[in-house]
Amino acid sequence: MKESTRNLLVGLFVVGALAVLGVLMVWFGEAPTWLGGSEWTLRITGVQELSGIGEGTTVNLNGVEIGRVGALEFENPERPDQGVAIVVGIKNRYSIPRGAHARIYGATLGLGTGRIDICVRPGVPVEPLERVGATIPGEMHYVLRELISQELLSTVERTIAHIGDLAAAATPVANNLAELIEQRAVADVSKPGAAERGFTANLSTVVERIDNLVADINAVLGDENVQDDVKAAVSDLKSATTELKNTVALWKTESQKISDNFNTGIDRTEENLDESFVKLNDVLDNLDDATKSLAGMLRQVSEGEGTAGLLARDARLYEAAVLTFQRLSELTGTLQRIAGKIERDGYITLGRQTPVGTVTKDFPLEQQSTERPATP
Repeated sequence: MKESTRNLLVGLFVVGALAVLGVLMVWFGEAPTWLGGSEWTLRITGVQELSGIGEGTTVNLNGVEIGRVGALEFENPERPDQGVAIVVGIKNRYSIPRGAHARIYGATLGLGTGRIDICVRPGVPVEPLERVGATIPGEMHYVLRELISQELLSTVERTIAHIGDLAAAATPVANNLAELIEQRAVADVSKPGAAERGFTANLSTVVERIDNLVADINAVLGDENVQDDVKAAVSDLKSATTELKNTVALWKTESQKISDNFNTGIDRTEENLDESFVKLNDVLDNLDDATKSLAGMLRQVSEGEGTAGLLARDARLYEAAVLTFQRLSELTGTLQRIAGKIERDGYITLGRQTPVGTVTKDFPLEQQSTERPATP
């Protein structure tokens, strides 16, 4: 095949491919405007702080792609601060309802590309927008702001502000803590005039002093003489403790013996006292009988009956008898007063001399019967 023929065939193939591509672009509405593409122009105005949008950014209506961004222009080239206008090419088969507005979303977290969503507010007329000089308002939106509620954002802002306040309040504490743990040697702190310069002891100084103290203690305890003295002191303390334990044990034993003897003596005293009062009651009974008998005898003597009456005529014998009777009467009265006192008190107090001193105890008395048993 000649070269000219081959070049002709290649040229024809390229022309055919371009023709097919043009037809397909026209069919699918992707033909550029200079090729008579089926698009009409929509202008989105009033956009401030535009970001993440460029030529070729998709434009959607209710989730359906209806066009792409063709260009970005300033509303007023002399006043860029007045906003940016977005020129969008809308496919001819799509119309924009009146009252629609554009939501412009930049790239999320700087990743991917942005998009433009055309939204229709509920209740607005559904008549299509005129395509010649069509303009709708636009507004920048951020995905994160829509995902996160304004209340949550306000809470986060307040939290951040509080964290800042906390950091500001904690700064003096951190400074004081840094000053507290700053390296300060004991020798530097002990220098004359250090306190006037604000160079005082801190935690580092205390740790150094404790370390020096421990080193001194180790040096002292490491001395063999000191160790011998400590061992001797421990031995003496052990001996003293043993002697003290023996003394306490002996004191407990002796105290128990004294207590036992004292209790035994008290029990015996109670028994002897009971027997003594029984005998005292018998003596009083006998004394009462003797008194009655003596009274009868004296009556007979006074009447001159019997031998006693004859003896009573002797003046000396009479005087001796009267004196004896008086003394017996006094003895009887004394014994009765003692017995009455004991009976009224209901106890008698006895004392006993012990190794720890005189010990006294009150013994209650049981009521003794004053009736004499019948003589068989």
